Amino acid sequence: MADDGDRAPRDRRHGPTTERGLDRVVNFSDAVVAIAITLIILPLVDLAQEYGGGPVAAFLAENWTGLAAAALSFVVIANFWRDHHRIFERTVGYSRRLVSLNFVWLAGIVFLPLPTVLLFDSSGDDRGAPMLYIATMLVSMVAVRLQQLVIQRDGLLSEEAAAMPPRPWALVWAPTGLMLLAFILAATVPGLGTQALFLLLLSIPLGWVGGRKHRGD
Repeated sequence: MADDGDRAPRDRRHGPTTERGLDRVVNFSDAVVAIAITLIILPLVDLAQEYGGGPVAAFLAENWTGLAAAALSFVVIANFWRDHHRIFERTVGYSRRLVSLNFVWLAGIVFLPLPTVLLFDSSGDDRGAPMLYIATMLVSMVAVRLQQLVIQRDGLLSEEAAAMPPRPWALVWAPTGLMLLAFILAATVPGLGTQALFLLLLSIPLGWVGGRKHRGD
């Protein structure tokens, strides 16, 4: 018999009560992501208020690094949510360890506005801010990949999803590898700093390709 503390029996896990519980997990996650993605722009709003009504072009030129970091954060978090949504729309139940990993994923999302602010305020020679920024996103990427493993191993996939051919794990983990490479570059290459973040943009087409292959398009 399965342990209720970790993984409920199949008839309870896939029943109406569990479906409502899964909906609460997903809805809570969506709300947290929405708040976090909004907070990313607030430092730029504060900078605009302190600018004193000068030319817009001058403001953009002075703060282009912060604007680029905020835009990239928006794109990356949106891609995180898309990946999370794709996984959970194929899930019919949950377990304790799945919920725990989901909180780890959310912790990275919630913490991201802080290193975003540090990126705005840091000098070009400071490696700490981009390293913290990338490490935060790396936590969420690893957490969502582990959630995918737990869903498969705990038998939480829908029958339709379980019948589909699995995505190659090399492709699944490729964006995480890019994130790790960006972290290493930011930590070891002097003066690279936030420019290493643009390597993360490659994770987006990889995710699209992986999704298309998984659907058989």
